[in-house]
Amino acid sequence: MSETLSIRPADLLIDEQNPRIPLPNAGQHKALQSLANLQQSKLQKLAEHIVANHGTNPADLPIVMPFKDDLDRYVVLEGNRRLAALRSLENPELLVNSVDPVVLKAIRRLSKLYLASPIEQLMCLVVKNREEARPWIELRHTGMNEGAGIVPWGTEESGRFKSRTGVLPIASQALNFLEGQRSLTPEERKKIPVTSFKRLIDTPEVRAKLGLEVQSGNLALLADAKTVSKALLYVVNRLSSGKTKVTDIYTRTQRLDFANKIPADVAVTPKLGAGQGTTIGGVGKGAVHSKGRAGVAKSTKLRDRLVPRDCTLNVTDPRVRQIEGELRRLSLSDYTNAVSILFRVFIELSADCHITKASLSPKDEKLSTKLLVVTADLIAKNKMTSAQAAPVRLQCHKDSFLAPSTALMNEYVHNRFIIPAVGDLRTYWDNLQPFISAVWAP
Repeated sequence: MSETLSIRPADLLIDEQNPRIPLPNAGQHKALQSLANLQQSKLQKLAEHIVANHGTNPADLPIVMPFKDDLDRYVVLEGNRRLAALRSLENPELLVNSVDPVVLKAIRRLSKLYLASPIEQLMCLVVKNREEARPWIELRHTGMNEGAGIVPWGTEESGRFKSRTGVLPIASQALNFLEGQRSLTPEERKKIPVTSFKRLIDTPEVRAKLGLEVQSGNLALLADAKTVSKALLYVVNRLSSGKTKVTDIYTRTQRLDFANKIPADVAVTPKLGAGQGTTIGGVGKGAVHSKGRAGVAKSTKLRDRLVPRDCTLNVTDPRVRQIEGELRRLSLSDYTNAVSILFRVFIELSADCHITKASLSPKDEKLSTKLLVVTADLIAKNKMTSAQAAPVRLQCHKDSFLAPSTALMNEYVHNRFIIPAVGDLRTYWDNLQPFISAVWAP
């Protein structure tokens, strides 16, 4: 039986068998990159929407099933694009070499806004297995299914929705005006090729011939209503009768030609100057509220845990897994010293685990040497890029004592006069997260 549950993004895993991913079961990082490579600007737009609205769509819950381990994690069966967008916002560098540079630049910019107030919990629908989720996923992605699935809105429905939440499209404003003038019935309105009408009304030169202008998104009359109504009806009748087809007004040049051929007894001579027209409406109830909210800056909130909530790690070593759990729970501001020392231990034990697993042979036992050896192996295995490795190399540099460095991390343990700073620890993790994620990739 399914149930809704609030889950940390860090505990959600991309479904490596998702139909959008060409190569299944290639690991979480590869799965993310495959989705990003496929989606490109669509992923960017989704990320923009998440940042602008501070969340994902609460009316469309991700469908997840338990992942068979002891970390209480879940595989996302429906909603992988949303999870990919969150992963990208948390660490844009995971997308290096998988999306266009323009997209990566945009997501890096969005990430700075997102990290000021990251999403801490997602409400999800939890199912037992894939079979339980299958009917709902099929219904979501296989069209209208004769009405059982999602039935998309047409142009008119979309326009009506916008009229109640913001500024109505000017084409819809014009048709509403005609109905209000009793020049157009609802039945006649249904016969109008709305897209073609919109093409014409959206063209300034056509509007000028009809005695119309746009003021802050609202349609305005430059002559008396009766004269403008007559001109608009000329356009409506041309389209409804088929005398003017979409192929006749497809290009801007064709629409200018249409404007120039409006008969002289139909074309409107303006009675008012530009910017002085009488508006005919179009602002919905939500417009003022929406505008007011847009002007309110979000409060900046830095995370108070070392490990970001949506950083997914598949730590298999029992002790290192315990340390990871403690780092996820301990407050940076309340337990700064404890976090700094645990972080140092976590990094070295993680490197040790990879060295053992990959049968590597560092020349000495220094932490910096281990990190460089492991990094080189991860790059050779295409689990990290050179760009992602740059912060690790910087941290290992002997002259980086005042930067995020292994030398400074060692001092946290051995020097009672070196006091760790919360901001430094947060930065250290952010710089090393690609390395850590590659070491502990699922």
